[in-house]
Amino acid sequence: MAHAAVVSLQQKLQEMLKGDDSRYPRLCEAVSSWHAFLEDSLSVRNAPEAVEHLEKWVEDLATQLLDGIHLYELEKRSPDFSPVGSKVFQEVVVTAGSDSIKAYVMKVMNAQNDNDALPTQDTVESDSKCIPHLQATMLDLDNDLMTVKSRLIGPPSKLTVVSIVGMGGIGKTTLARKVYDDIYMEHHFYIRAWITVSQMHQHREMLLGILRCFSLVNDNTYQKNIEQLAEQVYRSLKGRRYLIGMDDVWDTNAWDVVKRSFPDEKNGSRVILTSRLANVGIYASSGSPPHYMRCLSVDQSLKLFNLKVFGRETCPLELEKATKQIVEKCQGLPLAIVVVAGFCSKISKTEDCWEDVAHKIGLVVSRETEECMDLLALSYKHLPLHLKTCFLYMGAFPKDFEITVSKLMKLWIAAEFVKRTPEKDFEEVAHGYLRDLIDRSLIMVKKLTSSGEVKTCKVHDLLHDLIIREAWKERLIYFTKSNVILSPPVASFEHRIIFNFHRAPSTHLKHVYDKPLLPCASSFLCFGRDGTPRCCSQVDSFVTFTNFKWLTVLDICFQPFDHLPCEIWKLSTLKYLALASFSVLPPSVCNLRYLQTLIRYSHQASICLPAEIWEIKNLRHLYFRKCCYFPIVQSIQKDSLGSSRHSNLALTKLRTISYITFGSIKRRVLKRMHKLKKLGIRESEEECLTAEQMSGNLKKLVLLEHLETFKGFFIKPWLPKQCDVFPPTLKKLTLRGCQLPWDQMTILCKLPKLEVLKLKHYAFQGSEWESTDERFQQLKFLLLDGTDLIHWKASSIQFPKLENLVLKNCGCLYEIPDDVAEIPTLLFIELYHCSSSADDSANRIREEQISMGNDDLVVRIHKFPNCECYIHSSNSLVH
Repeated sequence: MAHAAVVSLQQKLQEMLKGDDSRYPRLCEAVSSWHAFLEDSLSVRNAPEAVEHLEKWVEDLATQLLDGIHLYELEKRSPDFSPVGSKVFQEVVVTAGSDSIKAYVMKVMNAQNDNDALPTQDTVESDSKCIPHLQATMLDLDNDLMTVKSRLIGPPSKLTVVSIVGMGGIGKTTLARKVYDDIYMEHHFYIRAWITVSQMHQHREMLLGILRCFSLVNDNTYQKNIEQLAEQVYRSLKGRRYLIGMDDVWDTNAWDVVKRSFPDEKNGSRVILTSRLANVGIYASSGSPPHYMRCLSVDQSLKLFNLKVFGRETCPLELEKATKQIVEKCQGLPLAIVVVAGFCSKISKTEDCWEDVAHKIGLVVSRETEECMDLLALSYKHLPLHLKTCFLYMGAFPKDFEITVSKLMKLWIAAEFVKRTPEKDFEEVAHGYLRDLIDRSLIMVKKLTSSGEVKTCKVHDLLHDLIIREAWKERLIYFTKSNVILSPPVASFEHRIIFNFHRAPSTHLKHVYDKPLLPCASSFLCFGRDGTPRCCSQVDSFVTFTNFKWLTVLDICFQPFDHLPCEIWKLSTLKYLALASFSVLPPSVCNLRYLQTLIRYSHQASICLPAEIWEIKNLRHLYFRKCCYFPIVQSIQKDSLGSSRHSNLALTKLRTISYITFGSIKRRVLKRMHKLKKLGIRESEEECLTAEQMSGNLKKLVLLEHLETFKGFFIKPWLPKQCDVFPPTLKKLTLRGCQLPWDQMTILCKLPKLEVLKLKHYAFQGSEWESTDERFQQLKFLLLDGTDLIHWKASSIQFPKLENLVLKNCGCLYEIPDDVAEIPTLLFIELYHCSSSADDSANRIREEQISMGNDDLVVRIHKFPNCECYIHSSNSLVH
């Protein structure tokens, strides 16, 4: 897409020119103007075809220039390179492009100005118009109805906006309309009005819509200007308790222009508003949280499906299994359930036939009614350009795939979709993009981290179908699936973003690799169907090809290698490299000068990183599931001038390392990665370090002034002799296997910023933990996982800000301290396979909180049958 191409070009120019725009001022000025046009084009919705044509011009030229820069960089590294190469670069990139740059800019800007003057067209429909068949459907919305109704008729007396937020097709309009039409609402509110706003809202039409509901529109009304209409609405509402329904609101401006016409007489008047965008709902509600619509449960989905197909809440016994498969594939989206139910009501009611439907839900929905996909497409079309590319990239992941957010962020950054700002780094900007997509109801949150951030996410299957459809149009994704290579009608292989392979055999893959335009691909992601490694002969064949010249992302983490093919180190533009396993990382890794992320997923033996790793100055994230030995900078090597070869090497952009050995923690190493934020360390049997040596190494972490997250995994007991072994900057700390006595907890409570503490697999041991002088002033999350603790004595004073308490495999623990119930901030207690008495104490705390009027505390208890309970002995862990 144009925006992605321009952002990539801008980043490449910044790397190449190092901030000195004076070297190629015309080029830099032109690229900046393209970016400005693309940002401005978001507001030009009246002539989409013209804007798309202009965006295509920009994309083509940006791509041409970017390819020219890449070609020049390759030639520059060649042994045969001469100063003539500089002329080649100027001729190919600058001269050929600059002559037409001015003309392109003039055409783009002039066309933009022309487009601004074009008349508006109603090119989109609202949610309620797209799905009339959903309005009459009896959804199981009892809980939602009660919640929304209570907010409409309850306190406060001042004018209040109740916003209903959720993805397209989830039933926002259905819920709002059921509340609005409720007989009690008719009696409670003296006057009511309902308007549908949509994306192309007009102030005048909204005011007229309200007046029509009051039967106050005549020929004279249409002659009034906006100010006069606003005044008429205000006067018609003043002194009366009213209810206004605003359906399908897409931006805050739609609310701003009409709210001045809503008088606040402190008489309990209300506005009920629906939107797909959380920021719109929050803005309009002005402090009152929106009501978020959730997908239906399986039971609710079954009830809705059966009512639509059979006219009752149950189905024939022989179809129960197939029916459940169908509704599970709909993933709780009422729109999908209703459409598929309508289809099933017309076909043969046999198990085989319905099982076939279950496997083709997306196809059924798209064929049964184009309105459904068009409805979902409204959210996509409303996205800013930078979010469109990020959203479409999620089509690289298989359907129903739970995506790790940290990985997604790294992929977006490597694919050059994220534009850094002076105030924020890449990761912060990328997280902002994700939050925006979540708030727009396009991405679903699946799991949260211990600190409340999004850990995993996914897209609904129907939205995944939409992504593939739109990405196909944009020539962004080419993928193979089920041993069949799919391609667009004209297989031009211009798809620049993703190749998504599902284990197609090499006989099929070579048809892909042999395509002459394959160098356009920038990302190659490979997913195992079952997520497990197997023979990688087909990927071996891929690596022998040199077609992937401009690859920035290579993720083949499900494909183990015995020996890494040397061709990988020739992919000089790589920014993200994830591999399953390798025993040696060669010095030629330094050829990947732009590499940001390097991942090794294998649990196999630790490896030694080559000293050349220090030459990759763009490294941001290193992840080795086992661990690695980090090399010391070899400052003794001299160059021809007698100076140290490695003396100026530093990984100043490095943010994450997991995992390295304790022996790798050297002063010379840490000083050269001083911006590190996350660090994981594993004790290695080969190093044979004493507890004193490990403590000494940990104390060196104070050199990392930005370190916030630390994980330390031990294989033998460790007893520090000093209290300041951990840096005071830590916010998250995980310890495993160090077998500290509980009285050493004073070491951890001295960390002034600690918010998350996870103690795993006998990080602490002993039958009694009595918190006396300990104060965890900032701690919000505490996990105890695997311990022989029996008696725990604590008071609320020691954990004044604790919000989440999680206990796992604490089979010996007698009870949770009663004083925990007095912690004012406590929201959540969760137990996994703990003793029955500990479970009982959690329930008792919950009951006490309810009796005191606190319904916010959530207690969850999980029991796993046939689980093994670990009991700790002095020498080993036994069952």
